[in-house]
Amino acid sequence: MRWPLSARFAARRERLRATLARRPFLKNVSIMLTGSAAGQLVSVLLSPVLTRLFSPQQFGVLSVYTAILTIVVVIASLRYELALTLAATEEEAINLVAVCGVALLSTTVLVGIAAFAIPEDLVKAWWSSPYSFYRMTGYRGLLIVGFVCLGGYYIALYYATRAEAFRAIARTRIYQGVIGPLSQIAFGLLGAGAPGLLLGSIFGQSAGTLGLFYGQIGRHRALLRTVSWQKMASLARRYWRFPVVASWAALVDAFGGNQLLYLVVSIQYSPRIAGFIFLAERIVARPLSLIGTSILQVFVSEAGRMVSSDPAKLRSRFYQVISRQFGLAFAWIVLTNLAGEALFPAVFGPNWGDAVIYLQAMSLAYLAQAIVLPVFHTLQILEKQTIAAGWQVGRLVLIVLTFFLSTTFDLSAAATIFCYSAVQALTCTILLALMAKSIQRLQR
Repeated sequence: MRWPLSARFAARRERLRATLARRPFLKNVSIMLTGSAAGQLVSVLLSPVLTRLFSPQQFGVLSVYTAILTIVVVIASLRYELALTLAATEEEAINLVAVCGVALLSTTVLVGIAAFAIPEDLVKAWWSSPYSFYRMTGYRGLLIVGFVCLGGYYIALYYATRAEAFRAIARTRIYQGVIGPLSQIAFGLLGAGAPGLLLGSIFGQSAGTLGLFYGQIGRHRALLRTVSWQKMASLARRYWRFPVVASWAALVDAFGGNQLLYLVVSIQYSPRIAGFIFLAERIVARPLSLIGTSILQVFVSEAGRMVSSDPAKLRSRFYQVISRQFGLAFAWIVLTNLAGEALFPAVFGPNWGDAVIYLQAMSLAYLAQAIVLPVFHTLQILEKQTIAAGWQVGRLVLIVLTFFLSTTFDLSAAATIFCYSAVQALTCTILLALMAKSIQRLQR
């Protein structure tokens, strides 16, 4: 006798719950993925609306803003936020949050001074698109606002990661995926142009920050009384490698990532081409990025404990994560390459058909970066910041050399981007080898 459909569904749900209960890593990843997938689904579904409200040129402006913000925000808390997963006690963790807050305040002042100190003539020489003085002043102000909001989110994110509050983090992913595109659509309907895209991006990136902070710190209000300058200073000294080595290495790493590509393409070729790459990344790479980031938060939480307690399990988890991420990323990128030529003009409008060329050129980089992302902080967790910094500097040198040679030989934009993509794939492979070797040494 066949069971009713509802009964079979209930039985399968109970078996799934039992499986997840036995495997906490899988359970936490599934929670993060659910939130990320829901947020990303809304973002992807609304993208055709955005591409009809905003031109590739305006998306190019957003790509440059996002690139600059992504580069500078890595030093927002001087990387002390990564140390939160290593804190031995709740008292240490809350004092580290305070250290992060002081660091964020200091770096915000420095970024604000630097943003308004750049001469107008220099901006005009580099930026080929027309703009007004007041709009450029507004862009500078939005950079500072975005820096504070995103820097604060990262502090809340890693504090919640330490507490394994993955459901709360997953909710913020949904808020980001919904609030960002909806606010951009609202600004687009009001005719706000590129500044509206930037404002919507800020709303989306910082969505859920206050809720995440309140949800974690609000439950431990008594701990706030343990915060003191003496403890903060002691922890700042204890984790000195994060600001002294890891923060500047992260800055170099951000320059060596895709952000430098947007800046170079906008200056050397056209903001329009940067807009094409931005759309390709939004549709193809960002879903993989959200999955990788979701796994990263769980991996960081587990790895922080395994470093001292179970190095063999850390090694097993490392290989498990990268092998499964490879299979997922490879299948997704092949699918989008096959379908992109037919779907991009139809879904996003005829102005966006050329984006397929740059999607194909960037595919190697998207694949390699997707594999590395879930384990990206492995060297930081192992306190191998010097090795990480060496890799980051080496990658940046190779990328700058690639751009230099492309200019020397007058390569097309597509050829330059393909060469850049190949270099990214090579350097990501080297990073995985360095991580594996460091874990093996830890085991011994």
